[in-house]
Amino acid sequence: MQSTKSHKVLMLLTSDFVKSRYEALRSHAPDLQVVTEIEGASDPDVTALFAFKLPAGLASRLPNLRLAASVGAGADGILTAPDLPAKVKVTRAVEPGLGLSMAQFVSLQILRHFRSLPLMEQQHKASEWKRLAVPDASQVTVGVMGLGSIGSVVADALVALGFNVIAWTRTSAREARVPVFVGESQKDDFLSQSNYLVCLLPFTPETKGSLDRASLRKLPKGSFLVNVARGGIVVEDDLLSLVNDGHLAGAALDVFATEPLPADSPFWHHERILVTPHIAAQPTVGPVVDQFLENLRRLEQGQPLLNEVDRSVGY
Repeated sequence: MQSTKSHKVLMLLTSDFVKSRYEALRSHAPDLQVVTEIEGASDPDVTALFAFKLPAGLASRLPNLRLAASVGAGADGILTAPDLPAKVKVTRAVEPGLGLSMAQFVSLQILRHFRSLPLMEQQHKASEWKRLAVPDASQVTVGVMGLGSIGSVVADALVALGFNVIAWTRTSAREARVPVFVGESQKDDFLSQSNYLVCLLPFTPETKGSLDRASLRKLPKGSFLVNVARGGIVVEDDLLSLVNDGHLAGAALDVFATEPLPADSPFWHHERILVTPHIAAQPTVGPVVDQFLENLRRLEQGQPLLNEVDRSVGY
């Protein structure tokens, strides 16, 4: 393969998550020129960005940028940059184990609520021996919103646990082992059957704020929300109101409109809401860095890129 020496890569070290990828990239490709900031008004030598976000105004300072690669599974932090030229290719990180990791986390959150784990932990602390009825998973429907490479694995795992599983996808039917609802015309029917709703949608202009009061009220009374996609998809005030008034039984939230979640957020300490710090699943460092290096080589050779994002739809 052609060398990557001709490229200069910009990485924005905005978190420990990104720093781990930076260290791995320096180890895997010691000859690759990698910088963490732009000196001066612009840098015409930077041809690739490897980051989680692209701040507004930065793309215009990189006149020869050809590739903007996300270090994570979502590319919305890059796609939302208003000045990203159309010629720049965008990729996201895809790692085979990511779907399984997400399936474990989603299953954990659903089973925690379904099998009354918080109540059993309270009984344990109180030294209270009180047997609970065992619910029947086959009588409970889990709705999975988003049926890509990750959503399909999550759906299969939930089927294996005995749940009745359905899925919804925004634009087209996917091959799946579960019934699939497609498009806005079938969305309400999908929601009305979902006792548990798992949000795995990509964050796009179409999905932003789409799980609002009107949508969430379509869920059966007593339903439970698991959001492991992006916080901006769920209207947080609407969700909180529906939990407080009893329409929703609760929620497990791994993502939020503002991260880190502010200390004064009402989600903290809410007895029916579990907050986790955006840890549901993360691509393994090594494969992500190797994919980026492979895409640099493909870029030089004019070959199709791995995991390229269709910028017209956002994923």
